[in-house]
Amino acid sequence: MIRRRTFLIGAAAGVLAAPAVVRAQSVTRKTIKVALAPSQPTQQETRKVWEPLYRMVCDRIGADLALTVANDWAGVSVAIGSENADLAQLGPWGYVLAKNSSGTRVINVMLVEGKPTYHGLIVARPDLKLEKFPQDAKGMSMQMLDTGSTTGWMVPTHYFRAQGIEPKTFFGKYAEGASAAAAQMATINGQVDLATGWDIHRNTMIRNGLMKADSNKIVWQSVPLPNEPVVVRKSMDEETAMALQAAFNSLTAEELKVLPWPYTGYRTTTHEPYVVLETMGRDLGVLKS
Repeated sequence: MIRRRTFLIGAAAGVLAAPAVVRAQSVTRKTIKVALAPSQPTQQETRKVWEPLYRMVCDRIGADLALTVANDWAGVSVAIGSENADLAQLGPWGYVLAKNSSGTRVINVMLVEGKPTYHGLIVARPDLKLEKFPQDAKGMSMQMLDTGSTTGWMVPTHYFRAQGIEPKTFFGKYAEGASAAAAQMATINGQVDLATGWDIHRNTMIRNGLMKADSNKIVWQSVPLPNEPVVVRKSMDEETAMALQAAFNSLTAEELKVLPWPYTGYRTTTHEPYVVLETMGRDLGVLKS
């Protein structure tokens, strides 16, 4: 009897414990696939800089991180648009393209020294004589970035055409597709007369000792533009999207120290600030109504 009673108690305990075991096995952490453009000189350096931040965000919502660095800004736009990524940090123009083609949704904007804006630039060789820009630049050489870049292609192209200038014929030598760093260095080394870029990137190169402030000169600056957005794929469920948005907003000042200079944090945003870029895209004929 003692043995039978012991057996029954043990069996009952096993039955009671079984559901807990089943529940534990059924709980799995989701994985958030993040796509980034090579904002640093190399893909490896980009991963090293940004992975700690995105790991913290994923940990906040109880998810694992799978981070990929694309070859260029256009590649990130394609990845999020085709839903091969769940979350991406896009250039502003890349976001507009992705939203237009596949309904990509914006959740946050990155802050630079507390502001959600930045400026596009055109820089020149330091010794270049330009009394009046862009008129005096006719026949000079121009290096633009890839066509998925906001300030490396779309914004300056819109500016030139608003002046009645077609860049591909106005400049004596015109090229697209350079990385931001390569374009800056091309003006410094005298390989080209002019190149496009943006203030955050140029200031970062100066701060990191990759160039001096007078190594080239700024000959044009755009109006303030909405900064880089954090976006999610169209089909992401609302609960996960809002949890990610809240996770970015909840990062503390101490945690945000992992961000590369001069980024200082994140803010909730909507599509409204990016309408100006959408309008430029339609003016250029690269966005359809």
